[in-house]
Amino acid sequence: MAGRNIMIKYFLISGLLLFSLMPISGCISQYTPEDHTAVLGITKTTLNISLDEKPEFIAISAGKAVNHYIGLRSNGTVSAQCIQNQRAICSVPKNLTDVIAISAGHQYSLALKRDGTVVFWGVPDNSKQIPTLANRNEISNITAISAGTAHSLVLTNDGTVVAKGSTKCGALDVPENLTNVTAISAGGLHNLALKDDGTVVAWGDECERGWLVEQGQADIPKNLTDVVAIAAGLDHSLALKRDGTIVAWGNNEYGQSVVPKNLKGVVAISAGYRHNLALKRDGTVTAWGENNVGQCDVPINLTDVIAISAGGTQSVALKKDGTIVVWGRK
Repeated sequence: MAGRNIMIKYFLISGLLLFSLMPISGCISQYTPEDHTAVLGITKTTLNISLDEKPEFIAISAGKAVNHYIGLRSNGTVSAQCIQNQRAICSVPKNLTDVIAISAGHQYSLALKRDGTVVFWGVPDNSKQIPTLANRNEISNITAISAGTAHSLVLTNDGTVVAKGSTKCGALDVPENLTNVTAISAGGLHNLALKDDGTVVAWGDECERGWLVEQGQADIPKNLTDVVAIAAGLDHSLALKRDGTIVAWGNNEYGQSVVPKNLKGVVAISAGYRHNLALKRDGTVTAWGENNVGQCDVPINLTDVIAISAGGTQSVALKKDGTIVVWGRK
């Protein structure tokens, strides 16, 4: 499945509703060159390039709200960049090596090491809510990680999911008998899990008041099947189908849950705070949703992209040559 293929290649690439006009604050941004140089597979989210080329970066992950992003180098080390002056968030632990996957949350980040343990860093208050998941006696054989706003998910090699962190809105209430999971995605206070049969399971989103109210982000659309990738945003959700189309649901205040018309040939998706990114087979990127600081203004001539990550108010893309491109709030 796509989730495990990503792990093997060390890439974290972390609704078909009636289409309507986007609100003024929203956006649809797309650039498609005539010369399609990047060839990706529908069930994969990475180019078929050799790891022998050893590009500097092989994975990226943008923070859910605070503007920071992290990059995984081909040598297994991690780099962090803060858009705002948030020293704790960007203070990668010393001697952190042998990393195979990364995930940036709200004010913290997670790194999965080859030995199946997880390392946490970020704001101290978050460390109390999101304890380090490196205790082998508690959780072992971790194969994937996903950092949300105030909680985290881990996927183990037996296809089960463990949630840690804030108990608000049922974010930690993993459904009983949830098995055969191949990919996970933690959102604001809801979660998505992709099963090996191409179906999606969601939980959380049980708030009745406060800044994160129920928006239907955990209400899986009927007859949603043949899914190969998932992405949970603040209070909206995305699913990528095997045919290269996207289904979106949840909050649509900024048009984030209305997929751009005729968007197809998609091989990877990423849901941010209030906007989304889609990577197409030709290596180009499409963005839609809130665009108050240009997070949907995909750079002209951006091609050869192999990974995407939508953050708070910025967007990040990884190119085939291992370079990182950032737009939005910098």
